[in-house]
Amino acid sequence: MVSYCLTIHQPVQGFVHEYAARLTAFEFLNSGPQSKKVVLFIGGLTDGLMNVPYLPDLAAGLDKIGWTLVQIHFSSSYLGWGTGSLKRDAEEIGQLVEYLRSERGGSREKIVLMGHSTGCQDIIQYFSKYAPEESSKHVEGGIIQASISDREAIYLELEKQGKGWKELEEMNQFAQTYVDEGRPLDVLPGRYSDLFLGAPLNAYRWLSLASKLGDDDFFSSDLTPEDNAKTFGAVYRPICVLYSEADEYVPSFVDRRAIFNQWKSVTPPGMWSEHSDFIPGALHNVGPGSAPGGVEFTVNKVVKFCKEFD
Repeated sequence: MVSYCLTIHQPVQGFVHEYAARLTAFEFLNSGPQSKKVVLFIGGLTDGLMNVPYLPDLAAGLDKIGWTLVQIHFSSSYLGWGTGSLKRDAEEIGQLVEYLRSERGGSREKIVLMGHSTGCQDIIQYFSKYAPEESSKHVEGGIIQASISDREAIYLELEKQGKGWKELEEMNQFAQTYVDEGRPLDVLPGRYSDLFLGAPLNAYRWLSLASKLGDDDFFSSDLTPEDNAKTFGAVYRPICVLYSEADEYVPSFVDRRAIFNQWKSVTPPGMWSEHSDFIPGALHNVGPGSAPGGVEFTVNKVVKFCKEFD
């Protein structure tokens, strides 16, 4: 079972937007008027409001250049991801983008998406598969921070128990029986939740995360350039990739620089930002235990990327 660290922030001021029925977003308060330029932040599995440690610093850094930080709170937040999908995430992100473009949402003129962890899959999904036609749902670019393989992260949890790929395949085969019986949305036994992040998991989402080339499997180290060409190769907006150099959810057998360069090699010309980089000594969420300076490095990279759209 994965353990969690408490992230403690001072109280944060801002605005809560209801952008669709029972779906909300939090906009950090700026020192001056709220900006027409927004970074829309999307957390990863189990993340909710303010769980990612660097958000207040990111909001402050964006404020200095006249941008505003907005964090989405959607159906997959906290434990909702276990019965969700990237498709649902992208649709709800599109609803928020459309809201922010509207008069009620502030008539925003520039929107950059930023994903953390599985929020990175959401960014790639939005660009490569969702690809909304409506101009009201278009964004200027995307940032992905901590783009790791959930399949390999699950393997790491099994490895802690003295198990490995064989046991993962057995778990996948059992989950596949639910799909074969026409029950992909049925929740799997508790041992699946106990192994990985604690959320009730349906068969579809488990297989999406834990199977090679599952619907969530964008970042695994055993994918080929041809596989990556269907995701990174299909993006049509600039992306900035910020990889946590010491990410604890990446197995030791993964050549981090090699997969980073492979993603770059298949991304269309002009779409891979020059600001893409490794965050020196950073753990997954650039939180406690990371090398000093990681948050400042991350914020500076995001700021430089956003300034290109001014």
